[in-house]
Amino acid sequence: MKSDNNLFHEAILPNPAVKSWKEKGNKVIGTICCHVPEELIHAAGMLPYRVRATGSTDDSQGEVWLSQLSCNFCRSCMQYVADGTYDFLDGMASSDGCLIAQRLYDSWRYSGERNFTHLVTVPRMSTDAAVSWYREELVKFKEGLENFTGNVITDDKLLKSIEIYNETRRLIRELYDLRKSESPIITGTQTQKLILAAMSMPKDQYNELLQKYLEEIKHDEPITDSQARLMVVGSGIDDPNFIKMIEDRGGLVVTDVHCFGSRYMWEPVEVEGDVLTSLASSYLKRSTCPRMMDQHQKLFDLVKNMVDKFKVDGVIYAHMRYCDMWGGENVIFEKRFKEAKIPVLALEREEIMTNELQQAVRVEAFIEMLQGEGI
Repeated sequence: MKSDNNLFHEAILPNPAVKSWKEKGNKVIGTICCHVPEELIHAAGMLPYRVRATGSTDDSQGEVWLSQLSCNFCRSCMQYVADGTYDFLDGMASSDGCLIAQRLYDSWRYSGERNFTHLVTVPRMSTDAAVSWYREELVKFKEGLENFTGNVITDDKLLKSIEIYNETRRLIRELYDLRKSESPIITGTQTQKLILAAMSMPKDQYNELLQKYLEEIKHDEPITDSQARLMVVGSGIDDPNFIKMIEDRGGLVVTDVHCFGSRYMWEPVEVEGDVLTSLASSYLKRSTCPRMMDQHQKLFDLVKNMVDKFKVDGVIYAHMRYCDMWGGENVIFEKRFKEAKIPVLALEREEIMTNELQQAVRVEAFIEMLQGEGI
């Protein structure tokens, strides 16, 4: 990345953009899981901040609140709550995405006095009836935000927020399109940092910086020394060092399907008629997570489609240890990958990368296997 572009700095936790936002007297709301519409928080005049555990090296305090059998990601996030890293948050909004993420929200809520908390109950099917139910949940969320801030979220404000967020989505798709070429000009590690920055700073500021970066990078030298084009699928990966571990072994991660990657923001919110219904439909019907009961085939079709479009040689299926959602989905995906003749390496990972060398050996062997197949 160019030295005069500070998006890399926004991937750290906390980052300069958040500090600047807070210094102006503005509020920040942490979000857990991908079914909390950030546009509503933005329309209320606050900054949505996706809760993550990037750079975590200890979860001992998090383990006081969450079981050893809960995923290391949630324990590490709770560690940051307990040690004060997340003291800059003015509140927290979560969905009932999975059991442990909900326990993270509960633990955060009860670990001290909190200014704002809200849990959005999200259906596990994407039918029209489910959209209507989800819309009512968003009405409650909207009212909670209005009561907390004193700002009325009008349709005009929400439409403006949707417009800004749709521009972010367009730019992210443009960023990923750069990775489709035979010799991309950006690595998976760089892309991961750019997505984390999108989750962590005001979107209008991010859009301006990313647009500038996309213009600059067109003049960069292409990457020609990779040994295999890889795709990462599975539980959310919020640590660029995991992607770097793969790329240090000769692979080039050209795309992904996980909620700290392409699935964070991809499909635009299409407004037709009622704004809240449009928002509910977009967030519920897009394929993001195996929690949805009626989207298993749709999720695999999405992966298969991206394998083809990005000319992927092999998939690394990386699920967090004790992640019931992606761990269970692997049972379904394994058969479908085999039927589609897509080479796959299944890795069980943890947020704290204590087994990095062991995983690196397996990644290196996988890449050698792909080379042996004549990619």
